[in-house]
Amino acid sequence: MIVPRYFLFFAALLTLLVTALPATAESPFPQCAGGSIYFTAHTIDSLLFQNPDLYHDLYVYKCITTVVLTADSGGEAANHTRVLELERGLENAYKFMSDASSGDADDNQSLSALTEVKTVANDTTIQIGEHTISASPLLGRSNVQIIYLRLPQSEYFGKGYKAYSEESLAKLYNSEIPHISTTDRKVTYTLQHVKDIITTIIRDRRANNIRMLNYFEALSTDEEGDQLDHPDRTVSAKLVMNVMEDVGFNGNVKVYASDSLRMLRNNLNTPDYIKKVDAFFEYAKHDPDMCQSLDECGQRRQNLDVSKTKYAEVDHVAEFLKREYYVE
Repeated sequence: MIVPRYFLFFAALLTLLVTALPATAESPFPQCAGGSIYFTAHTIDSLLFQNPDLYHDLYVYKCITTVVLTADSGGEAANHTRVLELERGLENAYKFMSDASSGDADDNQSLSALTEVKTVANDTTIQIGEHTISASPLLGRSNVQIIYLRLPQSEYFGKGYKAYSEESLAKLYNSEIPHISTTDRKVTYTLQHVKDIITTIIRDRRANNIRMLNYFEALSTDEEGDQLDHPDRTVSAKLVMNVMEDVGFNGNVKVYASDSLRMLRNNLNTPDYIKKVDAFFEYAKHDPDMCQSLDECGQRRQNLDVSKTKYAEVDHVAEFLKREYYVE
């Protein structure tokens, strides 16, 4: 059942109970305690589906780690530039929200009126267990980190692109392939490797909150099936849930509706909507597939004939920006 989101400021946070070893002295994670881990599949996910909760966490300077499992190269093996550009867009959106949180807290002020953020190229890597993984410390923000696994993004029903030997998270999860390589083909992971990375992040990061996408959604077995959410998003959430069940802990877990938001009603108040919109457009500057204004977003949805057109998230941004829902 999908239920509306609620503000978390007055909610009591449960402490994570873990049974693993303590973090090492040279932790790859931010040197801050508690806060939230956002697990996502695609680069854009936390901005479309987990915001404004994300903004509220940044507003009170919580310790934030976002994990992005896949990279969007447009299905082109040589298009690493696109992957990096979208990552810069996400980082700029995060820094934009962080800068806003440390500025004037007037809820009636548009974030776009605040200081413009410059893109900073970043090639930082961190060591998570035996794996060297790309990460952004969001320069100048000691409480925020984004981790990129850069696994190949799939088509809507989980089919991998030919450029990446048709590998996909869904195929890996369903044991259709033994391993999956990153978009630059430099690293290969088994399913257990991916789970080990997620385990280490949850164990050593020691967050109070885990925020993930909808693991309840079933994976369709063919393109004729009734599938509301992209399989990358569903599998990313199922992997996180599998790990949490294996390591045995209780914590404050929020599960978010993703693509299925297009079927729901608007539920954000005006201040939250403004914050979500402005953060999205900071990202959209780096993603040519996304609408670049509210008018364009609205026109894409208005001109869409859902009975004749296959679902694409870029056509429903106007709806996503007005909504945030939890799934139970």
